Amino acid sequence: MAADSETEAKIDRLCRQMEEFGFCSQTFHANLKGWSTDYTGLTQIANNQAYINVTNTLGYIEQLLATVSDLAMKNDLIVCENAYRIVKEAFGEGIRLFSQGDYRGMLNSERIAPRAQASCDSIFSTPPAKQSPLVERNREMRILIAMAIVSGSCIA
Repeated sequence: MAADSETEAKIDRLCRQMEEFGFCSQTFHANLKGWSTDYTGLTQIANNQAYINVTNTLGYIEQLLATVSDLAMKNDLIVCENAYRIVKEAFGEGIRLFSQGDYRGMLNSERIAPRAQASCDSIFSTPPAKQSPLVERNREMRILIAMAIVSGSCIA
């Protein structure tokens, strides 16, 4: 959805700080409820998309855990499952605080997410390095977490 020039400028400002501008911009545009919003609206979009993504990724990890027989891969997936549970809790709490207008509390809750999520990235690069089945999901989650924290910083 096309947005007014002020909203476009806000999206542009936020997304230029992200690992991947296109994914960020596309996510905001696809979830705009009208042609104009403020940083609060953009934060709500980022929080909701992060929560949806973490929930879907947890489900995917649980499916993988049920089918993987390689013990090393299973252990790595358990690290990721634990990491994504922390991220889900952080965003669940962040969304609750956002709905109460406690933007600083929301940010404090969500600020633990990057480190937790990074543990899922790093476990697959720890020797012996294995091919991660979560490369794309981790990339999207990293961007969504950053989008939520950066947009949330504009209102806290």
